[in-house]
Amino acid sequence: MDETTEGKTVTVEVEPKKREADSESDDLVDVPSKKPKTEDSSVVEASFEIDADAAEDKGSRHTMEDASVVLLDATLDYPGKLRCAHFAIYDGHGGRLAAEYAQKHLHGNVISAGLPRELLDVKAAKRAILDGFRKTDESLLQESSEGGWQDGATAVCVWVLGQKVFVANIGDAKAVLARSAISDGSQGNSDGAHALKAIVLTREHKPIFPQERARIQKAGGVVSSNGRLQGRLEISRGFGDRQFKKVGCSATPDIHSFDLTEREHFIILGCDGLWGVFGPSDAVDFVQKLLNEGLSAAAVSRRLVREAVRERRCKDNCTAIVIRLKIVTTVALDIKNQRPSLTLSLLVQFFLLALLGITANQGFYLLGLYYASPTFASAMQNSVPAITFILALTLRLEKVNMARRNGLAKVIGTIASVGGATIITLYKGPPLLQLQSHQTLGDHNSEEMQQNWRWGCIYLLGHCFSWAGWMVFQAPVVKKYPAKLSLTAFTCFFGLIQFLIIAAFVETDLRNWKIVSLQELFLILYAGIVSSAIVIFLQTWCIQKGGPVFVAAFQPLQTVLVALMAAIILGDQLYSGGVIGAILIVLGLYLVLWGKTSEKNITEPPSSLTKPLLLNEEEEIKVDDAASKDIP
Repeated sequence: MDETTEGKTVTVEVEPKKREADSESDDLVDVPSKKPKTEDSSVVEASFEIDADAAEDKGSRHTMEDASVVLLDATLDYPGKLRCAHFAIYDGHGGRLAAEYAQKHLHGNVISAGLPRELLDVKAAKRAILDGFRKTDESLLQESSEGGWQDGATAVCVWVLGQKVFVANIGDAKAVLARSAISDGSQGNSDGAHALKAIVLTREHKPIFPQERARIQKAGGVVSSNGRLQGRLEISRGFGDRQFKKVGCSATPDIHSFDLTEREHFIILGCDGLWGVFGPSDAVDFVQKLLNEGLSAAAVSRRLVREAVRERRCKDNCTAIVIRLKIVTTVALDIKNQRPSLTLSLLVQFFLLALLGITANQGFYLLGLYYASPTFASAMQNSVPAITFILALTLRLEKVNMARRNGLAKVIGTIASVGGATIITLYKGPPLLQLQSHQTLGDHNSEEMQQNWRWGCIYLLGHCFSWAGWMVFQAPVVKKYPAKLSLTAFTCFFGLIQFLIIAAFVETDLRNWKIVSLQELFLILYAGIVSSAIVIFLQTWCIQKGGPVFVAAFQPLQTVLVALMAAIILGDQLYSGGVIGAILIVLGLYLVLWGKTSEKNITEPPSSLTKPLLLNEEEEIKVDDAASKDIP
């Protein structure tokens, strides 16, 4: 008897294809967009209609141990700008409890782990899927221990985020993509003039494969002569299976992604029962023929399962999901509609961003530069990453595990950076170099200079806290208002207004508002063109090429260069207290960076975010030499 749900169709809207600086650039494949030749600012927007449904049959088994999920529009339960759909099959063994538990909890755990809901971030999505699998397995094991059951389940899952598809699997359940060989513009017709190619999106996890065998043996497990883990379990990765977890059975999925284009026609998800009687190309041909007859995804999934059980004699539980993809293009004449609507709450947040990032940040910096020196202004800026870490930790945006070296390094590094900034502020120390420009000043005003120095350091601390607060506060605002250029324009506008108001009260003499020399004009142009435009452009380019951690690692070099240039060109004095504080800040910064990098490596082991080769039906899956890359 077929057990199925009612077929439905959902339209997943997709923004025009473009690269984002915060996306994983290596994973993005540009799709040429056809723009009509008009004089207005019209663009072509693509959307995909998804028609999907699941069908299942218990076969010759007494009970049905599989479970499935068909969530055509996840935005109903988990709101967000980025459209989301989710599909999954959980193939249970030893009982149905593990499959049902994963069915109820995995998607929610992936969402809570940070699956992007506003802007597409490929790396963040893969981390969320990985963490969701781990959390689901950990809670499942705890519940099975309390309940005294030892069921297990394999899984194959698909998330559609905008125009990006993410596939994750553990065990021997498979996903197969039907893709046309060329882009012939006939995506809506599943036959077209060309046969569809079957692309296997997953690889099986079985103890007999060399890579899995090595991992099991390293964990203390044994692969018996029958190819099973401890002579009993046929798969090497899955949810549950509590008695096998300590001997190598893992719930770490393979995760990879690909872009939806007009070449992708449909995806078939199936448990091992289906693929035991259907080859990938055979299944694609079968589904393609039914879709050409005008059948819905619900009808096709039922026919596919019926064919497997009744005609091809599948003895096992059999579950299949057919996900039909149909691209729809529309011409959008008003690009402004892509920006979120402005609200009073957003304007207030823009105002606060300007207050932190422009008014307080630059105001405190200029005051600190006036009372202190360029060398120590640069040195104090090295504490910004540590201060940012403290603020993020306070707001629970950052986690610290003191039991690990990376957590200890972040804490010690933060303390060292703050301690270095404190030394610079409170302790000046003897001069290291006797510069002529300072020897002529005399000692009668040394007390006044010391007082000015401390005020300068206090202002620079205010600058660092403002800068760090601006970076921390900017993250949630960008999620609500992802139009970055508009956000920058609003921030600069409010910053200009705030500075004008302050200047109107502080500088009442109109003569001081006039530009009276070429030097003043040069300083204004230099600050705008070099310090803002060129520097921001170069930083953005470097972050795109090497990542933010790579760019931040060069921040201490600024201190050394500024100190040398200030001593040579401006004749500024170098003091021992400032040098000691700067050394502590640099050491603290590198400890924090090392801790963050080490933490990322732990949370993202190489095997966890693998992107295996996609193989055809005729190709043999060789786990030991499978490449790690996304689907072309």
